[in-house]
Amino acid sequence: MPEGSEPTPPLAADPAPPLAPPDRPAGAGAVDATEFARAEDRRRRRFAALIVAGATGALLSTAWSLKPSNRGFGTHEALGLPPCSWPAQFGIPCPSCGMTTAFAYAAKGDLVASFMTQPLGCLLAVAAGMAFVASVWTLVSGKTVLPVYERLWNARSAWLVGLVALLAWGYKAAMMRGWME
Repeated sequence: MPEGSEPTPPLAADPAPPLAPPDRPAGAGAVDATEFARAEDRRRRRFAALIVAGATGALLSTAWSLKPSNRGFGTHEALGLPPCSWPAQFGIPCPSCGMTTAFAYAAKGDLVASFMTQPLGCLLAVAAGMAFVASVWTLVSGKTVLPVYERLWNARSAWLVGLVALLAWGYKAAMMRGWME
């Protein structure tokens, strides 16, 4: 060490002193920074949950208000939408054929009719219901089910959903052609 220089003091092992909220002086009920971060995370989670609950709640309540078409498709026309042009143009139903009808049955609690109308529509309606319940739980508790979702959703499950979508489309096409009753 050069002459005249002082040794550098060792780094302090103590964590940073607690931060006090802006309206309190330091030392009067000080809260550490991690607690502030946790509170901010809970606020963000609750805001996201509010959006999900609003979207899924609106979707399911709209589906509940619709009378499912006896044909197994066309329920969307009650919303003022035009009839699907796929069958006339291509001779097959569109990939989402029967989804609105399946959602309407599922929202009314008739999961068997929903599944028989459009299997993927039934599964998506159940998933929307689960998302609604999970988001309301997050709004109330501030906790999230995101770790469960992250474990379930991966490349394999994405391929599985795609396969189910193709099978459901084929099922709906076979139903509309009269190959299945």
